[in-house]
Amino acid sequence: MSDTHVSVLRQEAIAALEVVPGKKYIDATTGAGGHSLAIVKKGGVLLGIDQDKEALRIATRRLEQEQLKPENWTFTQGNFRNIETLANAHGFNLVSGILFDLGVSSMQLDTPERGFSYRFTDAPLDLRMDTSTGDTAAQLVNRVTAEELYDIFSSYGEEQLARKLADAVYRARSVKRIVTVGDLVEVVASVVPGESMRYGVLSRIFQGLRIAVNDELSSLKLGLEGAKRLLVPGGVLAVISFHSLEDRIVKQFMRQAGSQVITKHPIRPGEQEQEVNRRSRSAKLRVAKKL
Repeated sequence: MSDTHVSVLRQEAIAALEVVPGKKYIDATTGAGGHSLAIVKKGGVLLGIDQDKEALRIATRRLEQEQLKPENWTFTQGNFRNIETLANAHGFNLVSGILFDLGVSSMQLDTPERGFSYRFTDAPLDLRMDTSTGDTAAQLVNRVTAEELYDIFSSYGEEQLARKLADAVYRARSVKRIVTVGDLVEVVASVVPGESMRYGVLSRIFQGLRIAVNDELSSLKLGLEGAKRLLVPGGVLAVISFHSLEDRIVKQFMRQAGSQVITKHPIRPGEQEQEVNRRSRSAKLRVAKKL
């Protein structure tokens, strides 16, 4: 896995957390450790969580290279839906700030064997954040009904051609199992022959499958609830989302009683960041404080 990952909205997210030296913070989606590193450099005592074991290995190496005091940071593998359990196990039962970055990392997108990108047609259709557990996307698309495929493509992928695509996948798998990224790309190409339009459809289909495989929306709701219970009064919750389904959940959660919404409108990457990192274009940062 490549470790060339640029953390989105890093300065804005760290500023929102208002890091106080010696206080405890959780990076619920450590990834390659960009946000985690910034928190520790500000003096925060950090617990970093990620499902991806390889990402945690890279993040650990990154912080070790900075020669930061090891007692000021801890990484643990896990799903942030279990954030309370993970935090309590490491003595982070009361924290001053929690950050969620809900994007797929560049490392995952650029590692062919993970199957996160439709660019690598020979790669296995996997899409799991934690490769040690759960069904792959290939197992999912070969098992579920045509109606379930439609729900995944329409609800999670927000794809207008969901019905045609679901029917095409269902027919194709009866002839040959869909195993690789290329197998799925071929099915999509049979429905959407135009290359420029097809790329957008593929992005939405892969989004839908990734959300389904990793149960992402349910995990997000549970993670936000757990985070709120872990925060001290005045503690900051900062969430970076990348599509409307996530953003809607975050916005509604932050409007609940007991929270002070800091960002009336989400913070977006500036033009310079978008030029340097095209994958940041859809990012939205929302921030709230626990009353």
